[in-house]
Amino acid sequence: MPDVRTLILIAHERMTPGLIKLMRRKIEVFRHYRLLATTETGEAIERALDLEVTHLFSGRRGGEIQLCGLICTNTIGAVFFLRDPVNERPDEPDITPFYRACDLNNVPLATNLVTTVALATWLGRKVEQESDERPASNLTHVAAS
Repeated sequence: MPDVRTLILIAHERMTPGLIKLMRRKIEVFRHYRLLATTETGEAIERALDLEVTHLFSGRRGGEIQLCGLICTNTIGAVFFLRDPVNERPDEPDITPFYRACDLNNVPLATNLVTTVALATWLGRKVEQESDERPASNLTHVAAS
């Protein structure tokens, strides 16, 4: 299984502040991952949190399709996709294939603020577990001698 160290971050305009607030609270978790986002979401995250984010196309230019393709490559660890269920706009693309790609490839997908908190907490536990499993450095062995 590949080392899955990439997260996808997408938020509709009204939902972006909530995503940024969560990321601020869990900043140490998000620093352990490569971050991919649509242009608008990526720029907002970079401005607010000083994290490096790789920008793909905007949603209106097919960014969700580009990200959907990446999900099918088994290199994505999780997806945060905060959509605005109240203010759906007619110019937004159909994102059903995006959800289907996550389901078919067993990629965790958070679509509202409660599930984003749960997913970030789960990712944080994985990061902690990985750091606990790392072998002690040679300096530790020298100091113990």
